[in-house]
Amino acid sequence: ELKNSGVEIVVNGTPYRSGDWEVNLNANVAFQRNEVVKLNGGTDYLLHAEHDNNSVHLRSYVGQPMGDIYTYVPYVDPETGKKVVDANGFYLNDMTTMKKVGNAMPKAVGGFGGSLTWKGLSLDVVLDFRIGGAVLNMPYQYMMGRGNLVESLPYRDAERGGISYYFEGNDNINGKRIAIPAGSGSGPGGEKVYDNGMILDGVNGYVNSDGVLVTTGENQTILPADRYYNWTYNWGAGDPTRYDESIFDNSYLKLREITLSYQLPKNITQKFACKGLTLSVFARNLAFLYKNLPAFDAEATDGTSWMSQTVIGGSTATSRSFGFSLRMQF
Repeated sequence: ELKNSGVEIVVNGTPYRSGDWEVNLNANVAFQRNEVVKLNGGTDYLLHAEHDNNSVHLRSYVGQPMGDIYTYVPYVDPETGKKVVDANGFYLNDMTTMKKVGNAMPKAVGGFGGSLTWKGLSLDVVLDFRIGGAVLNMPYQYMMGRGNLVESLPYRDAERGGISYYFEGNDNINGKRIAIPAGSGSGPGGEKVYDNGMILDGVNGYVNSDGVLVTTGENQTILPADRYYNWTYNWGAGDPTRYDESIFDNSYLKLREITLSYQLPKNITQKFACKGLTLSVFARNLAFLYKNLPAFDAEATDGTSWMSQTVIGGSTATSRSFGFSLRMQF
């Protein structure tokens, strides 16, 4: 059982009119509160969907808006509030229980626009927006791991903030990573120097045999950037793969449509028994003026239901469209 309540506000008017000039403006915004009132007896939550072998859940709980997004997140040191980093330099994921990282329901949706008219010429602009509502960006998850996005460039080399280091004994699999001044040609023993090191902000720690989290101080472990991206943004939650970094607030402001129209004077259209004739050129789905979601279109989801719209799957693509129209009245 669900309960929905909300309000929609619509405002429109003509703030300016003089001679052949006229300006019309309009705006609307809708707020809706959704709440799960009741589930079947004995059910703690309703699982709508799961992704990548139960790495991410879309759930609904009684007393909450439907569409909570749950996944596994790193341990957090209760004393410092910082994430815990394992011995290899990755964040240590808490795989004992999923944590809520967002909700799919937007806080508000709406749009605004206006028209500027001069004689028979008219320019119309429409924008729309969404505030809040989380989305799982699957292409971002996989493409970050493969280095296909500009968002995966930080720390790739010294120019992008990478730390210079070498592997002890040139063992680039299990060898200890030791920092070295930038620009050094080799390590003290002739070891090859790399410049893609990074140190994650957090504290070192581990979970002991009793299941207790033990922290050992500020993290200073160098982690190669290619390893960080490849293993953090991979398939299937575990150590160190995680999905919370690919779940985003889906707020945006989009330039939805621009139309330029011209209505022919009646003394011309009457010559061929036409009451009215309007020529228009238009462009739709032009651009985001703002979006919180990196790299991808916030509307490129794989379906039309509210559940499918919580995931960007990559099988669809949005497009701009351009065209013209001819409207005649007889």
